[in-house]
Amino acid sequence: MRIGLMGGTFDPIHIGHLVAASVVHDELKLDQVIFIPAGLPWQKSGTPISRGEDRLQMVDLAISADARFTSSDIEIKRPGPTYAIDTVKELMADQAGHEYFWIVGADALESMPTWQNFKELADLITIVAVNRNGAGQIKVDFDYVFVQIPEIQISATQIRNRVKANKPVAYLVADPVGKFITNSELYK
Repeated sequence: MRIGLMGGTFDPIHIGHLVAASVVHDELKLDQVIFIPAGLPWQKSGTPISRGEDRLQMVDLAISADARFTSSDIEIKRPGPTYAIDTVKELMADQAGHEYFWIVGADALESMPTWQNFKELADLITIVAVNRNGAGQIKVDFDYVFVQIPEIQISATQIRNRVKANKPVAYLVADPVGKFITNSELYK
């Protein structure tokens, strides 16, 4: 199987994530895309984030109607900071024989060499970058596949700020995610 892995904080998951996963799934003829909410993202150390269980539930609500997508709590269950390399190794040990693709926004591509054991990660799987927030194909010292997606200028930070300001987030997040945010009083 060809499996896309989409890691991130997903605080909250928004339509940009869903569009990226959908286009990459189709363009690269993947069998599945797994959304993996970070447990304790090392890059956001000291930054408050929502509970992992809430972020996973929002992911599940957002993807529930699309059979191409699934989620994993692999990083939420893991204690301590979470690193992509540990996740990939664990998935490869549990599900040997699959081909994996790590999906990131092009804006995050340049920072990937700072990731824990990045060279090993890039050797194990295919890195896939999508254009995001004006960032397109960029030159880096490692191989990656670039997939052009419809540009959506939205971020989780913008959504959280809109919620704090009592502004609507309809059409920026899947409807069930918006209802979950409201009912749970997240980001207030």
